[in-house]
Formats: sequence, structure tokens, C-alpha cells
Amino acid sequence: MILMASKLQLKFDANQEHQLRAVESVARLFEGMPRYAAGFGLSDEIVSNLAPGAALAESFLRPNLGEVQRANRIPEDARRGVIEFDQGVGLAGIEDRTILAPHFTVEMETGTGKTYVYLRTIYELRKRYGWSKFVIVVPSIAIYEGVVKNVEITRDHFRALYDNEPFDLIPYDGAQLSRIRHFATANTVTVLLITLDAFNKATNNLYKASEKLPGERQPYQFIQATRPILILDEPQNMESVRAKEALRTLNPLFALRYSATHRTHPNLVYQLTPVDAYQRGLVKRIQVYGITEVESPNADVLAVVDITPPPRITARVRARVTDLLGTREVEIALRQGDDLFKKTDRAEHRAGYVVENIDAGAGFVEFRNGRRLYLNDASGPSRPAIFREQIRQTILRHMEQQSALAQQEIKVLSLLFVDRVANYAAADGLIRRLFEEEFERMKHDFGLFKPLDVRDVHRGYFAYMRQRGGGEVAQDTSGRTVAEREAEKKAFALIMRDKERLLSFDEPVSFIFAHSALKEGWDNPNVFQICTLNQTVSEIRKRQEIGRGLRLCVDQTGERIHDEDVNVLTVVANESYHDYAARLQQEYQEDGTLAPPLVGNAKLPKVALRDDKIFYESEAFAQFWQRLNRRMRYRIAVDTDTLIEQCVYRVNRADYPGHVLVVEKGRIVLGAYKLKVIQVDPGKAKVQFLLFDQYGDEQEATPTLRAGDDVARKLGNDHLRSLGPLAVEQVDGEWQVVFTNAGLRLPVGKEYTYTPEAFGGEARERFVQVKTERYPVFNLIERAAQQTGLTRPTVNAIFRAMRADKKAYFLQNPEGFANVFIRELRNAAAAHITERIEFVIEEEDAGYDLDALFPPIRKYPQKEIVEAGPHGLYNLVQKDSEVEQRYVEAIKHDGDAIRFYFKFPSAFKIDLPEIIGNYNPDWGVARVHRDGTVEVQAFVHETKGGKLGTLRFPHEERKVRCAMKYFAAIGVNYKMIDPDTRGDWWDPTSGAVPLPGF
Repeated sequence: MILMASKLQLKFDANQEHQLRAVESVARLFEGMPRYAAGFGLSDEIVSNLAPGAALAESFLRPNLGEVQRANRIPEDARRGVIEFDQGVGLAGIEDRTILAPHFTVEMETGTGKTYVYLRTIYELRKRYGWSKFVIVVPSIAIYEGVVKNVEITRDHFRALYDNEPFDLIPYDGAQLSRIRHFATANTVTVLLITLDAFNKATNNLYKASEKLPGERQPYQFIQATRPILILDEPQNMESVRAKEALRTLNPLFALRYSATHRTHPNLVYQLTPVDAYQRGLVKRIQVYGITEVESPNADVLAVVDITPPPRITARVRARVTDLLGTREVEIALRQGDDLFKKTDRAEHRAGYVVENIDAGAGFVEFRNGRRLYLNDASGPSRPAIFREQIRQTILRHMEQQSALAQQEIKVLSLLFVDRVANYAAADGLIRRLFEEEFERMKHDFGLFKPLDVRDVHRGYFAYMRQRGGGEVAQDTSGRTVAEREAEKKAFALIMRDKERLLSFDEPVSFIFAHSALKEGWDNPNVFQICTLNQTVSEIRKRQEIGRGLRLCVDQTGERIHDEDVNVLTVVANESYHDYAARLQQEYQEDGTLAPPLVGNAKLPKVALRDDKIFYESEAFAQFWQRLNRRMRYRIAVDTDTLIEQCVYRVNRADYPGHVLVVEKGRIVLGAYKLKVIQVDPGKAKVQFLLFDQYGDEQEATPTLRAGDDVARKLGNDHLRSLGPLAVEQVDGEWQVVFTNAGLRLPVGKEYTYTPEAFGGEARERFVQVKTERYPVFNLIERAAQQTGLTRPTVNAIFRAMRADKKAYFLQNPEGFANVFIRELRNAAAAHITERIEFVIEEEDAGYDLDALFPPIRKYPQKEIVEAGPHGLYNLVQKDSEVEQRYVEAIKHDGDAIRFYFKFPSAFKIDLPEIIGNYNPDWGVARVHRDGTVEVQAFVHETKGGKLGTLRFPHEERKVRCAMKYFAAIGVNYKMIDPDTRGDWWDPTSGAVPLPGF
């Protein structure tokens, strides 16, 4: 490989927008709460997150949730208008009282830093609100070990961000219950990490008295007393009745749910969909090698698809049968004593294929002839050939990729999922033999691999079970028994410890073999190939498989690489590309999320420069790029007085969170609504509503409602939601009003008494009192200067010029004030720089390599590509949106006016100040001017689907405004284009730069 010594340490970017937004979204849910300073108020010194008897009130949380959802553009159908609580009893025999706690959902695509986000959220909640007790609940040992590793590798990163805030992780161990007391009594951030299996049964140690915890409290009661905040990692695995009861038993203050594949979305606060992640370049692109065989009715096929657990143990197997309909594949149900031959009439099943044993725990079917067939295992003469080709393609792609990335100091890893552990772990295992044969055969064609010993480059990570006769043997496990879970824990701990080592060139292992149990909880940023040797009936879902390799890769210094041409994940699947892609799409849809574009087919036609290179080698193109490839520096003529004035204007208009003391009482409001139809006309009706509010005071409203109007939304009253949309119908010549959800019909003059179910004890009285207590403050000026780039005297002048009533919020809520204050300064500074930036173009070029920017062959995995038409620099062109699709279609039909056009490669950047961010333009176009001349002129087009002043994000508009100045300085016409407005495309008087003809 590459000879270099390195102690690789993963590095983390503290300023990734999607992660900051996810953290901020949760933190803002509780805006307005005073920072809770827990002391040692109880006799046993337990420290809790909230005072005894206190709770988070629905009426306090609701407006904050609404603001967060609107800011994050949460879809309307995911907004309920109320806070959704998990309500019910705890675990049977342990906790019989009713527990009520809100759950909040954060949805983040796999590979985008979910664990990082919730760890940082813990720090942020501590900083803003003083909370210190958190319980991370995970569904598996793999995720458990992954969290331990993530805490370890991010500890220094978070210490630097949060002023060395102590963070104590306690991995739960039922044999070390004394640590539960430390969790409950520590006055710093203390996080308990626990698997769901460790507390979802009344027989678990957590619910038993222990001499290691003397006193009246049992272990779980120490946790309850802290009112912990639950962090649920992959909560879709915690949806059973018993799982919910177990979570309630911990008596949480609230729960935060993090996953890419939620089944339910209570109180959805942030959503980063697969489409968002792919379009923003946050994960690898995907391409698929599909390897299949041509079906032969003579081949032996026998696979266990499923095993139904006791009491009625049944195995479903896929096999070939021969009957009156011919020979075909079917699924057959087998039970103890069944003769497979009698069901298939196939000669190969004649000799001893009587079911001797079905083991649901170990996942196998054993026949009288001694053959044992495992769940997801398959047999047949063609399997070695399929396996060999999959392994060959994986090794080939691995070697090609490593050879290409060696100079960038990026190590390539390949992950191979095996069907059975024995096929690799055994010395004569089929998969091991095939891998070693193919590696030895191919390594001689690649210089980096030629000197390597095949035994050094691969390793298996499996659970090893102790045998009766001594020693340990690698086995297939499903985590169902204590022994299996302990064995898996050791295997996962090993691969977690090896995570950074595997990234280093000092470690020769680069091919990782794992069983299906490695379906979640572990990933490595440098996995570039995933080979699915497990059968297509595998229990692993495809989203879990590809999730092991979606993270962006890192180099030997631990720095993240963002080049999309590098970040490509290749899946080598034992099924056709179309079948794989279709099933992956189906999984996205089943998970309730919009799927990204279909994964790329590794064998798609290549995106290539046109054969004759008529555009690329033309003098016009060369001069176009000569003008673009200019070294540039920018100057910013900061007007300090104006900047201060702009900042003061912003900070004086901003809303700052104050400190309030919220006291709420629940009371039952007895009463009923009255509805009366006053008038009905075709398509509309006037209805009188006699309502009452949460205090029992009556209110009258008589709106005119149109057919289709949602009654609750029209009156702004959620308690009317069960009435549903209004309809107007004629029955026997008489017009009637129909409330569709309630199935209620009312003619004119008819009065109806309606009792809203939502008032059943949920009404609240709310008193808000401004807290005058002062809190210790930090050096706001120093912090703001560091985070904005402004000088301390400038920040000080801004703060001194603020209105006194606004500055007062700093003493009431220092952290809340600082967040808003710094945000407004950054926005003001960015706007000021955008307005005053100037570009100075220097004589020498910028150093771009034209051949590197425009290689003969381009790769666009996980990108949508379309025909470029006769004027494209390449035969195909990438399109990132429907706006770009329309743009390409318009150019393709613009006749001979277009000479050539191209999409700017992502490597071409305009350097802008950090507070604005670098800019990558969209399109370069050369065309004949429409004023009748024959000059060919150069244009740069931006296709964001809007105009200045209407863009979704302010930072996009700032980049466009800077780009206008930049391109003006180098003499290239630059314009935002609306493909639907043809008159806006080309301005004959624009003064675009002429280019030489062909």
C-alpha cells in the first residue's frame, strides 16, 4: 500500500448546517424556561432535571413547537396543532401509575451524524436549561457499542465547544448496579446508556433490590427520581406495548426520538430526508453492480425464508416443485416430521429430506439425512459461481478505487456481508477460499497490492460462542439469548475499537467480513464497497445495508473529504440492478419518506465528451475558460459606523427569550358547545357556534362557511377537529349542513349540543410571571467577537447602542440573549460584506487544470442525468432539480443560437468570505447574440428557480449578489434565469463578452 506512519484521529466539523439546525430545533422547544439549577435538595442527595411535582405544560410547549415546525417547513400533515404525549402505565408489576410525557421526533438520514447531533443536543440542553440527567436507550448491542465509541471520539471536540463541561457516560451493566447511585446523585451531566432488553422485563436486575444499593430505593427508582430526558436511538424498534411500558417506567421528563426510519412521528421537529442528504452532498452517492443468473428449472433451489416461533413452529422454505403445472419455484410450509420429497416431487429431495428439527432460536431446519439449512442460507450448484463473481467485482472495484485515491491519502475499505459465518470463519469456508483465490489472481495487475499477502488484508468480525469441550467458535447469532448477546457485544466492541485503525494505511486489513447482525450501529466513513453475499431473502433491509457505508470518507489526517466524485458507494448485489433499485425505493416509501433518485446503475452509458471534441477543443471554449480561470482576491470596504448602525437596527428589532416562571393548574371544564344552522345556500352556510374557552367563559361566533372548509381551522379552535370539513347537501328538497367527520346533519334552525372530547381534563390555567432574579453572566463581547469575526470594540459599540429594554434580557436569560444577539450580528455582517465586497482580478491564472475539471469520462452516481442535446459539452448532463430540467430542455430547443453549454464542475469555486461561503455557479453558455450579429458570446447562468429577493435562504441570495460582482469584474455576463420566461433569457444589450468563432 502506501508507506506512511500516522495516528489517525477522526475530526468533526462543528459548523455543519444540518446538524446545527437539528440541535437548535430541539433546544428551541423549551425557549422561555429558566435555567434549572439543581442542588442537593433531597435527603438522599438525588439530583433531578425538574423540581418534584413539576411538569412541562402542553400550553407552554405548543407555541414553541409550532414555531420550530414552521421554521423547518415540516409538512402540514405532520403538524397536529397540539403536543402529542405518550400516556399510559409502566411495566406490569413494577409501575402501576399513569405516566405522561411528550415525545419529540428528529428524522435524519443514515450517515449524516445522528449520534453526533443527539450528543451535542445533550450539551446544549445543559448549557441553556441546566438539565443534567439523560438516558440513551438503544435497541441492540451493536448500537450500544457504537454510542460508547462515539462518546469517546467526540469528547475532546465537545470539551472545546462547551468550556470543558463534564460529561460522564455510564454504560449500564446489570452486574454493577452501584453506578446507578452515581448517575442519580452526580451534579454534572450524567448519561446512562442502556439497551431496551436490559429493562423491558420485570425480572431484569434493574427492578431487583441489591446490596450494592443499600436503602429503600430499588435501582430503577433512582432513575425515576431524576426525571431523566430519554434519548431513543432507533425508536422504531421500541414500538411494542411492553417496550413503551418499559420506557414509561423510567418516569421521563420527555423523550427525544432519533432515526432515519421512524414508524411514527410524534411532534416532528426536524427532518433531513434522503433526498435532502443526497442533494446537499452529505452522504455518498450510490451505484449498484447487479449480478444474477439466468434461471434454470433444472437447478436445485432450497432456502429457508422464515421460521415461526413457538408454540406452532413452522419453517417456510423456497424450493422447486414439479407438478401438473411444470417445474417452478414456490414457498412451502414445513413442520416437524414433514417429508420434503412428498411436497416437491423432486429427485434431489428423495434421500432423507424429512424434517428432524426446526430450531427457531438458532434459525435452522435440520433434516434426517443430517443436512442443516440456516435461515437466509441457500443451496444450489450455481451459488459458488455467483459468489465468485460478486467477490471478483468487489476486489476489482476496491483495487481500482484505492489506486485512484492513493495520492489523496484515502484508504479504501470493502465490507462483505456473508450468508453464513462458517462460509468464511472455517479454514475451508467457501467464501474465504473464493476471496483468497480471486485476490491472488488480481493483485498482480495493481502495483499497490502486488506485494501484499492475502492473509493480511481481510478479517472477520463475528460472535464467538464458547463450546462445551473448551475453546470458542464463530457462529451465526440473532441476539436472542444472554450468551449470544454477550458474544455479540465482544464482537462489536472489537470492530468499534478497530474503527480508526482500519482507516490507517499502517493497518493492512481493508476487506471486512461480517454477518447480518452488523446491520446497524456500526459504520466506517471509508467503506466504498458493500458486497451482499447474503441471499436476497435476507432479513437485512437494504437501507440498513447501504447505511454502513454512506458517510463521507476521510483522509489520513482524519479530515472529511467532500468531493462527490470520490464519495461513491458501490453495492455489489446478487440480484439485478433494477430489482435492487426497486426494492430500495420501496423501503423508502414504506418508511414514509420521499425516496432519492434511483440509485445509479454502475453499467449505465458513460457521460463523455463528444467524440469529435468539437466544443472542448474549440478556440471559443479555450478563451471562455481563459477568462474564467483568473486569480482573484477580494477587498471589503467596511464602513464601521454603517455596520454598527445596521447591527443595532437588527438587534433592536429582534425578539429575545426572557425568563418566565410558568405555573399551571389542570382543571376539568364542564360544559358543551352548541351549534345552530342560521342559513344554508348552495355551496355555503351560516352557522352559529356557542363555544367556551379553557376557563369556561362563553364565546359566540357566526361565520359563513363554504363547502370544504375545515371547521376547526376556520374558527381557529382545535377542539372542533372531530367535526371535520363542512359539506352542503340537498335532501328531499331541503338544504342541510353536514359535518363530515362527525357524521352530523343539521337543517336550518336545528340546534345541536356537542361535547368536545378534547376537553376531558386537558384544559389548563396558565399564569406567567416575569422572573426578576439575576444570573451570573459571561463575557458576551468576547464570545460574540469570536463567533462573528467582528472586533471587540465594534461589538462593544453595538451592545452599548442597544435599547435598554432589549439589553435587560441579557441579565434575565444570558444564554438565550447571546444566541439571538450573535445570530443577528452574523446576518448583519454578512449582508454588509455582500454589499461592499469588491473583486480584484490579477494577471496570473487561478491554477485550475482544465483537463481535470472536464475529464473525457465523467461519473454521476446517484445523480439524475439527461440527454444534453446537440450543444452539450458532454453527451449527457446532470440535472439537480426540475428547474434545471426545464432549463436543459429550453436550451436543447433553442436552435443554432447556442454554440455550446456545460454544467460547472463542483470543483470550480469562487472564494468568498467565510461568513458567506464559497460559491459554485450553475451553467456556462456560449451563444450567438440575438441582435443580428454573428459574434459568439459567453454567459454564466444561475438556475435557482426564483429571483433575487425571493430565494428561500438568505445566504443563497448573498452568494448570488457576490457572484454578480465577481463575473462583472472578469467581464462575463452573469444572470439568474427563469427557464419558463423566455424573454428573460438573453439580453441583446447585455454586453456579453465576444468569443472567437469556430
